[in-house]
Amino acid sequence: MIALLFLTVTIFLNYYFDWYDAIQAQYKSSPVYILILFLFYSFAFYSGVFILSIFKKENKPILNKKFILFSAAGFIFLALDNSYYFLEIVKKQLSVNPFLHDWQRSLVSNLSCFVTVIVPLYIIYFSVPWFKKELFGFRLNGARVLNYLWLILFMIPLIWIASLRPDFLETYPTYNDNFEYRLLGTEQWITAGIYELTYGFDFISVELFFRGFLIVGLSRFVGKDVLIPMVMVYAFLHFGKPAGETISSIFGGYILGVLAFQSRNIFGGLIAHLGVAWGMEYFAWLQL
Repeated sequence: MIALLFLTVTIFLNYYFDWYDAIQAQYKSSPVYILILFLFYSFAFYSGVFILSIFKKENKPILNKKFILFSAAGFIFLALDNSYYFLEIVKKQLSVNPFLHDWQRSLVSNLSCFVTVIVPLYIIYFSVPWFKKELFGFRLNGARVLNYLWLILFMIPLIWIASLRPDFLETYPTYNDNFEYRLLGTEQWITAGIYELTYGFDFISVELFFRGFLIVGLSRFVGKDVLIPMVMVYAFLHFGKPAGETISSIFGGYILGVLAFQSRNIFGGLIAHLGVAWGMEYFAWLQL
């Protein structure tokens, strides 16, 4: 209840004062933004850890040095991935055509997680002896995909209702057609399809980090107590998106976290996440 109260207050303050968007607009092209995001995500996660350490007397995960060390390293990767600094480095290599440039920039943004999150996490995994041989949830063991398909079916009408809201359509669809297919001499569905595939690839890193690394990996040290801190930082990850999506991420993140903890894999969650993400793209496109 304390953690839920914390999220309620922080979500209200963020959307009332528009703090996240204001900070992003001011610092997003600066290396300082990486530090800001690291502190932002750490504040959410370790607030959850601190709450648990007070109200769960029999287990104080904040005192586990490995748990703190590895999670802090992870938030460095997450901050780097969600900053714009990596894009600024490669921007000069993109086409000078402004229409093609935006499309290329989106592809690079979606694929950059391979360098900023996926590879660093597995460097840690294969460099230390403390993690179980679960590949952070990328092993085909215990996956019950049908349960996640039911979750997608449950979410479809909710996504459709959300797509009717103006604030939803301000964010989705994330694909903006600037007639790249004409510049490339191809069909429209090809450039749109390439974008959506890379957009889906970005969710691999999201599931790997939040359900694979934080839940499957770090539960090695603190057990199921990692669930609440994970949900809190997962909600903070959505602060730049519509408020309804941020609120729903609390419940969706918790459900996916529980299922990942029980099954020790992230494939089902990845299927559900991709289904919801592409569903939001599709229903937003229908409203255009």
